[in-house]
Amino acid sequence: MSGQERKERVATELETTGSVVRPYRGVSATDRIALRRRQLLDAGLELFGTRGISNVGVGDVCAEAALTKRYFYESFQSIEELAEAVFEEIRANLISRVAPAIVAGGPGDIRPAVDAYVRAVTEDPRVLRLLAFETSAGPLAGHRDDFATNAVEAWFMLSGHQTENPDRTRLRAYAFVGASTQIGLAWARGELSLSIDALVDELVDLFESLAAGVM
Repeated sequence: MSGQERKERVATELETTGSVVRPYRGVSATDRIALRRRQLLDAGLELFGTRGISNVGVGDVCAEAALTKRYFYESFQSIEELAEAVFEEIRANLISRVAPAIVAGGPGDIRPAVDAYVRAVTEDPRVLRLLAFETSAGPLAGHRDDFATNAVEAWFMLSGHQTENPDRTRLRAYAFVGASTQIGLAWARGELSLSIDALVDELVDLFESLAAGVM
């Protein structure tokens, strides 16, 4: 065990037992734990978003975060739990960016929401990989269906949309989410040579075609 590892071990044991009552270098024990968790989340995004979750181990995350395994298990019980936490951060960020755009567009203009979502997903290749590919298998499998449901419900709730035929409208909303997901996968694989602006235009056109006469 290196000298640095011994220092980290002692610090962790003292924090865990509650023996530390004074800040270390001006930072409280709680803040240090939060900072280490932040380092692990950042490392998880980097590795999961470049290698894939199945190709990453606890040691890899610790090396990327410059922390020992003791500190990994201080915040997470497994790689799967870290992957879930990284995914939840991505989802929260998407909501924070897309929700105001849905409100701004209201029931009649989907473009602000589509534009906000596409740019939020594509501006970071690591986020794109996690959403497009890592939700198809492994610990994040199943989130794709939840994502579709949440997207439809958020649009209905935030846009203020009203319809005389809610079942038919909801069906077409799910059709749009499903189609846009497949389009996003094809774009991420390089099968569609569209710019971001062109991709937004095509998705808006698709939505309007589905919505014609119904929404």
